[in-house]
Amino acid sequence: MEAITDFSNLKKNIAELKSEGIKFAIDDVGKGNSNLRSIIELDPDFVKLDKYFSNNLYSEPKKQELIKTILHYTNNHNINLVLEGLETEMDLAISKAIGVKYGQGFILGRPKALKVV
Repeated sequence: MEAITDFSNLKKNIAELKSEGIKFAIDDVGKGNSNLRSIIELDPDFVKLDKYFSNNLYSEPKKQELIKTILHYTNNHNINLVLEGLETEMDLAISKAIGVKYGQGFILGRPKALKVV
């Protein structure tokens, strides 16, 4: 993954794709180059929080508080928040309780091949 150096050009390209109905996501937010500036500058349709945030979520109030803060921002800007790496019933339950609507992880289903029609 490379760092974004030209936000203005990237924003223009994303806007063109969005005008065609394509949805845009920022993956692994909180890890590497997927940072808060990207969320503000690029106006994604989806923000996918790195699995770090879901790991032991049930027992870590600081993670819960940060996710609530990010949810507040994303809800106010019509961005869908996806919590990656949900692996346990307890982490899934707390993510629902704090308002996360979309999740990804083995507790929700193992990855599988798509059926080609």
